Amino acid sequence: MQSSYNFYNLPKKYGKEDYKKASEFIIKRYSSINGLISVYRWGAIDLEPGISDMDFVFVFDKSKARPMPLLKRSFLTLNSSLRYIVRHPFCYMDEGSFRNVGYIYPAAKFQLLCGKNVKIKKLLKQDTYFSKIALLSDIITRHYPRDFIEQIANKSINVRDSLLRLNSLNYSINSLHLLTGEEYHVWRKKMKDVADLRKNWFEKEDYSLLVELCKFAVDISMDIVQEFRDFLDHNKIVKIGKEDKVSYSGFKNKTLFVKDWNKKNALKQMQNTSFNLKDFCSIMPIELAPQQIEYSKYGGIISRYIKNHLKGKLDYKIKYPEIIKKRASILNSQAELANKLKHSDFVAFFDFGYRSYAGINNIALNLVRKYRN
Repeated sequence: MQSSYNFYNLPKKYGKEDYKKASEFIIKRYSSINGLISVYRWGAIDLEPGISDMDFVFVFDKSKARPMPLLKRSFLTLNSSLRYIVRHPFCYMDEGSFRNVGYIYPAAKFQLLCGKNVKIKKLLKQDTYFSKIALLSDIITRHYPRDFIEQIANKSINVRDSLLRLNSLNYSINSLHLLTGEEYHVWRKKMKDVADLRKNWFEKEDYSLLVELCKFAVDISMDIVQEFRDFLDHNKIVKIGKEDKVSYSGFKNKTLFVKDWNKKNALKQMQNTSFNLKDFCSIMPIELAPQQIEYSKYGGIISRYIKNHLKGKLDYKIKYPEIIKKRASILNSQAELANKLKHSDFVAFFDFGYRSYAGINNIALNLVRKYRN
């Protein structure tokens, strides 16, 4: 099995001290930027050096934010070691949005690394419940099964990224457990295999197990979609009336939402499509479309982008429109801040394919994307 696959971006050995130095360098490099009031590390603190990554959130006083220095606008300007350790571009938020970040990631933990400690609003129980539903809906639409299916189809596996993405399935499993009460023992057993593979990678480098788990990730991600759709239906969270097909054509985020979605048929249909991310179309249940339509109702940058890329009509009722409105407000504010800072990193936690054109750096990057397409 292993010999028929191409493996690239192999994990590199680093120590915890390397991660500490990387964090210190980033704080020193960016802390003097106009309007920056806080730098947070986001996510789990425990590290598996060489496998784990680090996520940073920069919080700004929106009124004082100015275009960032040209050589600090992109994650790509960091040296290769820092890019490897951090792995993902930074997230940027204004202070007001960060106070309400619970509507985007209701269970996220943030560690203050420098600057002002911004108090995050504690959500009401019901708001937390619906925020978790909204988050899982976006994760599914954005990542499943596209994070895994292309690699298996092309028999070309990005090793380090796969080890990260496999681990991230834990979040969706835990979220479903909290919503449905189900234990998902088979999934948990496989996630223990993922944990062992990550922990022992540099000693064993078990590529056969990695392939097996990536294949399983395609199946489990489709199972998660099925479970979530059934949960929405059983609890009458979303009600679908008269419907047409709804499609979304965002950059690298194409999705077709269909009635009477069937896990087996949807997977087969996706497996028969072109396997590169710019052409790949995810087939999702129609029950996930209302959230995207709700996002499109507002006047911000990302909402307008979603509206311009949605096609089809749908008669529906959804129980948490106010939560989606709050999420849309934060995502739109992030996009507005991105334009103000002219940076080239994540436009928002969920950008739905939108790319900023503000700044010479973004103009150049978008010309490159257009040329490649």
